[in-house]
Amino acid sequence: MNLKRILYNIRRSIWLYPVLYTLLAIVLASIVIIVDSRIFFDISPYIPRILTTSTDLAKSVLSIIASAFITIMTFTFSTTMVVLTMYTSQYSPRVVENFLTQKSTMKSFGIFVSGFMYSILSLLFIREILSDFKILAGTFGVIYILVGLINFIMYINNVGTYIQASNLIDRLFDKALDDIAIYKEETENYDSIGKEEIENFEAKLAIRSPKSGYIAEIYYRRLFEIATENKVLIIFDKLPGQFVTDADIIAKIYYDRNSDLKGNLSEEIGRSLDIGDRRTEVQDFSFSIQKLVEVAMKALSPGINDPNTAIQCIRDLGLLLRELSELKAGYVVIRDEDNGNRASLYRESYDLDKLLSDTFNQLIHYGKEDIFVVLSIIKAHRHILEKSNEQNREIIRRHTDYLEEILAHQSFAELDRNMIQEELREIDELFRKGRISI
Repeated sequence: MNLKRILYNIRRSIWLYPVLYTLLAIVLASIVIIVDSRIFFDISPYIPRILTTSTDLAKSVLSIIASAFITIMTFTFSTTMVVLTMYTSQYSPRVVENFLTQKSTMKSFGIFVSGFMYSILSLLFIREILSDFKILAGTFGVIYILVGLINFIMYINNVGTYIQASNLIDRLFDKALDDIAIYKEETENYDSIGKEEIENFEAKLAIRSPKSGYIAEIYYRRLFEIATENKVLIIFDKLPGQFVTDADIIAKIYYDRNSDLKGNLSEEIGRSLDIGDRRTEVQDFSFSIQKLVEVAMKALSPGINDPNTAIQCIRDLGLLLRELSELKAGYVVIRDEDNGNRASLYRESYDLDKLLSDTFNQLIHYGKEDIFVVLSIIKAHRHILEKSNEQNREIIRRHTDYLEEILAHQSFAELDRNMIQEELREIDELFRKGRISI
C-alpha cells in the first residue's frame, strides 16, 4: 500500500517530468557524442550531408540554444509564480496544485530544462579532435529548440486558458463529476442499509487509526479480503478526506464462534488505508466540491466582488450534488455470498445532509444579500431535488426550509421577493409531484 502512495506522490510531483526529460537529454547527448566522435563505429557515410555541420558552427548554434533555453526557463518560472500567486489570492490555495500538476505545464518545463542540459553537455564534449569531422550535435540542437519553441507557445496558451475563472471552474467540475461517476459505479451493484439498522449491533472489537492525518485512500477490496479471511463483519466508519487522530475509531469488528481471528487483525486493517498530511482527490470527490465552494466564497468577498463567478460555481455544485441525491445514506454492504454471508464489509456512504450543509451554508451566509446569488442557490436545490430519492427529498426539504428562514430576515425589494417566492414555488411543486408533505 505504501508503494502505491509513493508512486502517486511521484506522479503528482512537480519535478517528475523535468527529471525524466533531463535523463532522456543526457542519453541523447551521449549517443550523439559517441556517433560524432566515431569511437566505436562510423556511420557518417549513411548520414545526409545536410544534417551535419562543422564543429565551429555546432558550437555557435549550441551556445545560442543554451542561452535561449535558460531565458525561456527563467520566463516560464516567473510566469508560473505569477499564476500561482493569482490562484492563491483570487481563487483558493487548494487549487494551486491543479495548475502545478497539469501534465502539459510540467512537460513544457521539462523540455526547457532538458534542452539546456543537452546543449551544455554537447558543448562540453566537442573537442578539437572533431574539427576535421562533420557532426550532428548542432542539428539535434536545432531540432530541440524547435520542439522547445512549440511547447513554449503551448505553455503560454495553457497559462492564458488556466487563469480564466470559467475554465478553472469547468476543470474542477469535470474532475468531481468523473470521481462521482466512479464512486457510483463502484457501489451500484451492492445493497445499501441505513445507519439505524446497525445501531443494535454490539461492537466486540474497535480498531483505532494507526496515526493522525487525512484519509487519502481506503483499500476497500483489501478490507473485504480481511473480512473474508477472518470470517467477520467489518463496519468501516470513515470516508476518504476525513481527518482522524490516532485515538479515533475507524472500524468495528463483529465476530462469532465461527470466526477465525488473527492476532494482527488491527495492523492489517490499519495498512488498508493510506493516511497523509493533506487531502487528495484520489477517492475524495468532496475535496473537488470544497474547491468549488472556496472559489465561490472568494468571488463573493468584498475584495474581489465577482458574483457571476460565484453563480457559475453554485450552478455546478447543484449539478454535482444532483448526481448524489439518488444515493442512500448509511452503509454500502459487500457480502461474501460464497460463505453464507458470514463475512461482509459495511463501508460508509456519503450523507447528502452533510454534503448540503458543507456546500451551501457558507454560501448562504455570505451571499444572502445578493438577489442573484440567492436565486442561484434556490435553483441549485431544485436541480438536486429533481433526481433525489424519497429519503433525500426529506433532507432537501429541511435545507430549503432553512434557506427560506434565512431569507425571511433579509430586506429585499418587493420585486426581488417575488422572484424568490417564484423559485420556491417551483420547488414546492416538485415536492407535491413527489407526494412529499410540505
